[in-house]
Amino acid sequence: MSISTRLTAALLLVGAFIGGCSKSGGAADIRVLNVSVDYNSVDLYLDNGRTNTPQITGSTYGALTPYKGVDAGAYTVEFTNAGVQNSLKSLQENLDKNTAKTYVVFGDTGTFNALEILENQDQPNGGYTSLQVIDAAPDAGSVDVYLTDPSASLANSSPTFTNVTGGVPGSGFLTIADGTYRIRVTGTGNQADLRVDSVAGIAFSNQEIASIVIGGTRGGVLVNLIVVPQQSTSTTTVSNPYARVRAVAGIQSGSNLSASIGGTALITSAAANTVSQYALVQGGTQTLNLTLNGGALTPSSQTLTAGSDYTVLVLNGPAVAGTTLTLLSDDNRLPTAATYSKISLVNAMSALGDPVTLNVNYTPVANAIALGNSSAPTQVTSGTIDTEIDTVDVATSTPLYSNTLATLISNGVYDLFMFGSAAAPVAALHTNRPQ
Repeated sequence: MSISTRLTAALLLVGAFIGGCSKSGGAADIRVLNVSVDYNSVDLYLDNGRTNTPQITGSTYGALTPYKGVDAGAYTVEFTNAGVQNSLKSLQENLDKNTAKTYVVFGDTGTFNALEILENQDQPNGGYTSLQVIDAAPDAGSVDVYLTDPSASLANSSPTFTNVTGGVPGSGFLTIADGTYRIRVTGTGNQADLRVDSVAGIAFSNQEIASIVIGGTRGGVLVNLIVVPQQSTSTTTVSNPYARVRAVAGIQSGSNLSASIGGTALITSAAANTVSQYALVQGGTQTLNLTLNGGALTPSSQTLTAGSDYTVLVLNGPAVAGTTLTLLSDDNRLPTAATYSKISLVNAMSALGDPVTLNVNYTPVANAIALGNSSAPTQVTSGTIDTEIDTVDVATSTPLYSNTLATLISNGVYDLFMFGSAAAPVAALHTNRPQ
């Protein structure tokens, strides 16, 4: 399986030297790289105790702003959203003259944050380049980063940076021979869990200094890459072309379902109540093919946004007119703190048809979810064999499912799928992220 890349600019060694041409001599020079999923326009204010003025405005996802030269001194650096002077994050900074700094801003609603690239690293010896990893994708969990020859297999390679954690200061610089490297990011310790792949490779020049920035995506698991050379305006972007897609068979007992999208098989002759694993599917408009009980259904076109997660929910039963399918968008980003889990309810009860409510520890977290729909993920306190999960038929107030010994692990993201009928309900609790 290959992952295509979009290389937006070549990395040039001279950028580390002529990049200063866009900077202000003698001043402190600052700029912003925005990789926030929820905040697509970020402004930077500087407050010196007398004035609080915008210095950089309208920083959009994936774009590196020009440098802004400011007077050296002590400041409160504030980041705001789309021209609204309501601080998302504040930093206390001493900005020294003749220095350069890039602020990497990232995060979701309520978890906005910033990391710094200090652009004052000494050049490595001739024939080498210095690289660090800035992980601005905490929702992806810990990852390994591989830099290899473009033709090298992942199975025969060792990670260059291991167990990299998002949202903390950079990995520290590592000196490697200059040349062209294929960059691959996987879940920590799991080469099969590929998050992004630069395929053809990225060229690093003699004595270059650069930061590999990992950016998050809407689904939360896949990532993008932006390579930022020190004090240069040229960047290289690797945008993940894939979405993660799975299929769910909300069909009658004794039936079977096959589903493929964009030529990628999701499930094959699957029994009722089956939930497939996520598969990587090329983003864009793709053809979805379904086969129910050996009979092909009319193909449909589905639009997939790269970096997002989706569930293809297929329903066929007494409560459904014919066979229906729904493409659900899955938000599999992490909870806001490790003491929490997230859970959603998916109503696939094709033999019932009534709305269903989900309670966790006697508290409603998904109210009256109609057949064929999913609730928004709700954050709940995580627990090991001490969490009670219950579902109720809203129309009749009849309990459908109860588990008094459920485990919701720290930072877990779950869907509870409800299948079947009132007389024979089936519940399936699925984790949505690699473990």
